[in-house]
Amino acid sequence: MKTFYSSSILILFSMLFSVRANAQWDLLTDLLGQDQNGASIFFNYGDSIPPSWNPNLGFDNDLFNQLNNNLNDSIPPIDFDGTLLGELGSGFDTLLAHLPNFGFSGPDEDTLLGDIDWIGDILTNNYDSLGGLFGGYHDSLSFDEMNWDVIIIGFDTLVEGQFDDLNNSIDPNDVIFDPNNPGNFAEISGKLFDVNLFPDIELAFGTQNADLQYWGMKYNRTAKVVRIGSVPRFDREVFNNNGHGNAVPLEARWHVQASWVGGDDQDALGDANANVIFENRGFNPLLMFGDYAIMATPHIGRLGNTSFRLITSLGTEFGTYAPAHQGFNQPFTNANKGYMTGLGAQAGAGFAFTNGPVTVYSIGTYALGQALRSPRPYAYKSRRYEVGMRYSNIVNVRYSSGLVSWQDFDNRLAKINHQFTIGIILAELHH
Repeated sequence: MKTFYSSSILILFSMLFSVRANAQWDLLTDLLGQDQNGASIFFNYGDSIPPSWNPNLGFDNDLFNQLNNNLNDSIPPIDFDGTLLGELGSGFDTLLAHLPNFGFSGPDEDTLLGDIDWIGDILTNNYDSLGGLFGGYHDSLSFDEMNWDVIIIGFDTLVEGQFDDLNNSIDPNDVIFDPNNPGNFAEISGKLFDVNLFPDIELAFGTQNADLQYWGMKYNRTAKVVRIGSVPRFDREVFNNNGHGNAVPLEARWHVQASWVGGDDQDALGDANANVIFENRGFNPLLMFGDYAIMATPHIGRLGNTSFRLITSLGTEFGTYAPAHQGFNQPFTNANKGYMTGLGAQAGAGFAFTNGPVTVYSIGTYALGQALRSPRPYAYKSRRYEVGMRYSNIVNVRYSSGLVSWQDFDNRLAKINHQFTIGIILAELHH
């Protein structure tokens, strides 16, 4: 009886693990199906990533120092005050006003409207908590920068092997999508906010500084950022089940973010504002990004009470250059508009280490793809580097930089000098 009970528990656990892992891959398929070319872009460019990407984690030194410098500063990067909340409200209103023009089905539009209202209510209800988050957990979010330096022997070989395993897990013949998509938002939303797939989800805010370029016109912006997405735990274990389970622990991640300038920010934009359309609303989008990836996170060692994991990921990414441009003085570009979205296959590599309630992580990602609904096949390239720290299931901070291009010859380019966000992990962000 005892043996039977134990075996039954193992079988049940194996089934639950398998269902969760399959749901992670199924969600990737659903997201790729949101654009008619999504799956083909993913497979066409996914094979091109390994030869063109060197997952060198040398970026860690500078970013960890920058993260620590921000954490050592008792002043938060941005005050989450009524002005910021009002600007976000303007952004929601603008999205709602344009939603009927997107051509969504009635059920999909209802799903989006419901989720927007739901997230807006959660943001409003947690307004005070977000505003006091940095000060309340400032002392907990710190580490000795002299002792975090990690050297992983054979890192490139480990990453290459893990990436091959992830890549081989996806069969192009298994990705079936409806060419009439976008659609099926209710199912996608249900998975993104499923507590079993993503136990921790954050609402985050912060600042972003970026140098942008559009057809030779260069300008700089310091913008505000809002982010919603999962916060990985990096605690998954392998359940092999005599060779019938996964060989490595898997954990998915996703996020969507937008940066913007508000009405008060426009007064200091300078001469570059002459060629950028700002509609004098409270919310004028600058850059938007999102990704979904499945990560292999095997253990690679332990030092005292600190455990270390390797991170290798495979997924998809979108990026949007949002400013519209007008009055450009070169005749052959008169018909151009700044707004453009790119979609690409994304690979990532990094590591995480955990000690008690604190997990510190770093990951570099590279995405390669093309612009969507563009008259010409412009290339989309993105190289981003991020370090972060989560404290228990309460707070998560991130510091990142990157370089994103939507067009050849740097005609649409964003160099993200730095971005710092503070996020609150909320149980309410689950359906």
